[in-house]
Amino acid sequence: MSKLLDRYQIYLYSMKIKIPALYWIALFICLATLFGGLTFLINPKIGFLVFAIILDLGIGIPFYKYYKHLEDIERHWPDALRLIADTMKSGSSFDYAIREASSADFGPLSFEFNEIIRRLEMGDTMTQALDHMSLRIESKIVRRTITLIQECLKTGAQLADVLELIAEDTKQMFRIKKERETKTMLQIIFIFAAGAVIAPFIFGLTNVITQFLTNVAATSGIASENALTASVSMQAVMGLLLDTYLLIEVAAAAVIISLMRSGKFTNAVMFFPVMIAIAYTIYLISQLAISSILTGVV
Repeated sequence: MSKLLDRYQIYLYSMKIKIPALYWIALFICLATLFGGLTFLINPKIGFLVFAIILDLGIGIPFYKYYKHLEDIERHWPDALRLIADTMKSGSSFDYAIREASSADFGPLSFEFNEIIRRLEMGDTMTQALDHMSLRIESKIVRRTITLIQECLKTGAQLADVLELIAEDTKQMFRIKKERETKTMLQIIFIFAAGAVIAPFIFGLTNVITQFLTNVAATSGIASENALTASVSMQAVMGLLLDTYLLIEVAAAAVIISLMRSGKFTNAVMFFPVMIAIAYTIYLISQLAISSILTGVV
């Protein structure tokens, strides 16, 4: 548990939030409980929905922001490596090439290069400065590249050529990633539609029809009093199960969409609130619409 909290603390620091991780999580649990509880008094379903959305956004956004920060660094990484390699080929040292890269517009990566320069000016060696950069950036691409750079610096290998090869391979990897996002777009649309539109409509239809049949049996005198009591109890349980299952189903769909689109589940933090809001809106509207139709028929 302490390791998870330490890791979450890194996510908070990336957003420049210096609150302890445990306090941050407890804060949003309290806020979600407070607003969810107040809304629960008005409508239990909406109250539960508000609780889930606030908890998801409060605890999940640091994950999303941190990995978005890593994506920005990885996107600029090949161009930065190519600039460093070109600068070194012109006769400059690796230290000077890092300074050149820090002055270029590479987004958050420029800040990381400035941190290397700052540590060098404080007396660290290049290896130590790169080690600190590797600790700050939880990216396999960046960490593997840093390991290769350190080995080249130790052995005196042609670092510029190595950096050019890494930059080309990384560019190719991002091209493959973009192609994957394009090819999976139809599947993502299908999962979104099935999870946030079609399934909630079917659940609403099922809930209303079971209520309608129970009411017909009660008014027509077909069923006995004990059977009606059991039917009403089962109807309440079934409604609760449908509400719960809808929440789980939308959360699973959001995770699947995130994995298909980016290969990471962290984007589900942003997909889930949108999908759950759409799903429960359709779920409630479908019940009202079908109830009014059945009432008019009867």
